[in-house]
Amino acid sequence: MTKTLWQLPLLLATVGLLAFGTSRPVVAGSAASAGGWDILGEHTVKYGETLYCIGRAYGVDPWAIATQNDVTYPDLIYPGTALDIPNVPATLPAGPVRAAQFGDAQAEPSTCGGCTCRWTHTVSWGQTLSWISIYYGADMYTVAQCNCIHNLNYIRAGASLCIP
Repeated sequence: MTKTLWQLPLLLATVGLLAFGTSRPVVAGSAASAGGWDILGEHTVKYGETLYCIGRAYGVDPWAIATQNDVTYPDLIYPGTALDIPNVPATLPAGPVRAAQFGDAQAEPSTCGGCTCRWTHTVSWGQTLSWISIYYGADMYTVAQCNCIHNLNYIRAGASLCIP
């Protein structure tokens, strides 16, 4: 029993070194070890941003951003997180874009609202944004942009949507 008690601080110190000793320094403009790519700059995540909209802003592969920054769950990035943007060009499908925070922006930031409504739709329980956009023949991303919807998978029943 006494042998185990004196080994406890050593065990805790070892676990602490393993947990905190794996962080890497952020060095802009140099090749980083995670992906081995040159870094274009650093982007600080804002509310409503996804890896895809950040990737579209710089013309960069979102999976490379996730790999470069050791993002385990690409759907979970938090506001305030600083991401190194690797130099891995990619052509992405159309969708929401956020403002680039450095360099020459390849896309303009999206603004929400200000659309002319052709129809107004009240969301019923079980309906999705993709179903609603198909029903009206409108682009899902345009409907989301006009209604300031940041998460395409989350709309509330009872909400009134502007369909452009």
